[in-house]
Amino acid sequence: MKIAVTGATGLLGGQVVRAALADGHEVTAIVRSNGAAQLAGLDVRQVRAGLEDVTRMGSALRGAEGLIHCAAVYAFGSDRADEVARVNAGGTRSVIEAAAAAGVGRVVVTTSSVTCGSSESPSARDESAHLGQEPSPAYYASKVAQEEVALTAAEAHGIPVVLALPTVVVGGPFERLAPSNAIVLRYLLDPTRSTYPGGCNVVDVRDVARGHLLLLEHGLAGQRYLLGGQDLTWRMLHTLVADLAGLPGPYAEVPAPVAWAASAAAEGWAKLTGGSPLSTREEALTVGRYYWYSSARAAALGYSPRPARDALAASLAWLVISEHVPHFVRETLRLAPEVRAARPLIPSPEV
Repeated sequence: MKIAVTGATGLLGGQVVRAALADGHEVTAIVRSNGAAQLAGLDVRQVRAGLEDVTRMGSALRGAEGLIHCAAVYAFGSDRADEVARVNAGGTRSVIEAAAAAGVGRVVVTTSSVTCGSSESPSARDESAHLGQEPSPAYYASKVAQEEVALTAAEAHGIPVVLALPTVVVGGPFERLAPSNAIVLRYLLDPTRSTYPGGCNVVDVRDVARGHLLLLEHGLAGQRYLLGGQDLTWRMLHTLVADLAGLPGPYAEVPAPVAWAASAAAEGWAKLTGGSPLSTREEALTVGRYYWYSSARAAALGYSPRPARDALAASLAWLVISEHVPHFVRETLRLAPEVRAARPLIPSPEV
């Protein structure tokens, strides 16, 4: 099949490209700029096109039989709220309009499991659930709007659209630190080895990528499909990270108000130094809630993710060789064999 992928230089989009190539598909990577390291060495056609440029996007999509729309802004904080809303919802509308004009047969749109909301107790939600009145970041609202826009545009333009709802996606390779991998990084950098009440569902990016291809071929138009892995409390997640990294803890469980105050301090420090905060007050709003989900609907199509321990090992394997882990922190790590096994082997250049 001839498949086009938007957001091909992102964490998920890059893995979708790899999975599609491995299955023998012909891939067009739609990017904002050519020559991205994420696509280096891959046999893909790269085309530059902005999400909201319907004419240029239509040209990029011409000849594609299927489209996987991964491009989005995944960010937290009030300073990014307008951008998040514009790109995630408005960009999706334009892409679907361009896909219909180009004669694309099917589209998979990447939204998020957060559109199914969260629970006060440790119980898994499915696709019948929706984001309620619980405190939530602007990013969550943008994903709800994205789903509504995608389905409305699909009906208006007569093109089949399937919605993919990933949970917390970790792994690599990555050029930019996504908020999901930052969850793992925060524990490595936290001298207090704290944890939080509540929990999330963790999944390996490679499994989510394969799930997207599965939905492109077999998903029902207009249907939402959760693509998750394993439900974990924050203590369970931090215990796994600690064990894989050879670190102590976790120790104290930090309540939501303390997490909010720490995030406010992180945002203030980032503003002073010109950097990016590892956590935000928006994210702290979710502390204490359970973002647990069932992927039974996708499993019925053949979706089968690996355990959370393997997913977190892959995230660590990429983090520890990245610029995001300072040298003095790297020296304290005693990596488990799974982490070393998950690290890709890259041939040294010939001298």
